[in-house]
Amino acid sequence: MSKTEDIVKKGKALGADEVIASTVFGEYRQSRFSNNQIDIGVAWDEYATGVLLTWKKRVVSTLIRNFQDVTPTMERLFKLAKASQENPMWGGLAKGKFQYTKSMADESVRNIEAPQEYVYEAVEAAEKHVGNNIDSGGILFTKYEQIFQVSSEGPEGQDQRSAIELSIRAFAQRDESGHGVECNSSLRGFNPARAGDKAGEIAKMAKNPKAGKTGKYDIIFEPLFVGSMLGAYGFMGSAFSVLIKMSVFGDKIGQKVAPEIVTIRDNPGKYSMSNRIFDDEGVPVKETIFIDKGVLKTYFHNTSTARIFKTQTTGHAGLISPTPWNLELDAGGMSKAEMFKEVKRGLYVTNTWYTRFQNYATGDFSTIPRDGIFLIENGEIKESWKEIRLSDNIQNLFASISGISKERIHVHWWGEADPPSLSPYILAKNIQITRPE
Repeated sequence: MSKTEDIVKKGKALGADEVIASTVFGEYRQSRFSNNQIDIGVAWDEYATGVLLTWKKRVVSTLIRNFQDVTPTMERLFKLAKASQENPMWGGLAKGKFQYTKSMADESVRNIEAPQEYVYEAVEAAEKHVGNNIDSGGILFTKYEQIFQVSSEGPEGQDQRSAIELSIRAFAQRDESGHGVECNSSLRGFNPARAGDKAGEIAKMAKNPKAGKTGKYDIIFEPLFVGSMLGAYGFMGSAFSVLIKMSVFGDKIGQKVAPEIVTIRDNPGKYSMSNRIFDDEGVPVKETIFIDKGVLKTYFHNTSTARIFKTQTTGHAGLISPTPWNLELDAGGMSKAEMFKEVKRGLYVTNTWYTRFQNYATGDFSTIPRDGIFLIENGEIKESWKEIRLSDNIQNLFASISGISKERIHVHWWGEADPPSLSPYILAKNIQITRPE
């Protein structure tokens, strides 16, 4: 903490207007596996201090590793600030002293002696569905971080953050796959078999997939897919995204943007992989309702964007671009089985990747469903599909939600579902399906 404070003092002594430094001592462990066996296990520790310095609205930043060459690095950074152009959107850092809640990190995450046991537990759970011919692969990742943050404007705090996640993709045959994830901030409640069970169940169901057909369908989306869509919504909820015209939410505060059954909040709570007690400016984080019963209540703000919009920071810095930490779509009143009964002819989609927006401001996008895709007729799965594309509009997708499940799952996947979320199953109606070209 004292070394982090010294960096801030050096910046101020050089003539900087504001300086904030955040040192992260991270302990990271990763096990990668394929063909049902661990390929490699790696472990690394890292000291890294992120520094942001401002001078007359010139904003520059750098990364200092292991507290090496602090003085010459800060001197070069200040020279860079003096040579830079003014950032007209910069509104300064948060000022004052804050009281923080107690960190909720799980020390046991940093001391796992046999991570391979979690991997094989997931593989065995998938194998129960697929059989001995299963081909599975994925990753187990853990982190334990200690954060020491000091701002010249007053905020100062320490935090500990822990997370563990397992992602497994199981194949019965080449085009017969399923994906499952298990995420938590703690070993308590972490159950890798759940991820393997989900991946194996979907892979078994995906037998002999046929090329899908274009048209509009009622679709039941798995939580992993929903997490991907929430990530896109969260990005557009950033006030910075609104300012740069990469959001469908411009000038829509107080307006209806989704059905009344949709409430989305950001909550970096105890269970979340993104658990934290303060943002990158040192502002305490809290639960923030983003969309309340279909009505857009707020953007995600840091101090700079809050001043532009004449409001208060929501504790979501990102020093340049505010960001949600952990999005939650409130639970609904339906079961998964009840959703299936609602579908006369539609699809059950379990995962997606390659989500791309043709126009962020209007929300036009396409994404490629992957792993299990199933045709539903009269509430029952009739066949497995492949080779389809969902081509629609994200405003329309959320406006078309007619059902939300009681069950919710904490999901994160580096490929698509980021940031982490607490996601239910959803039923959306009349969604456009095309074929990849």
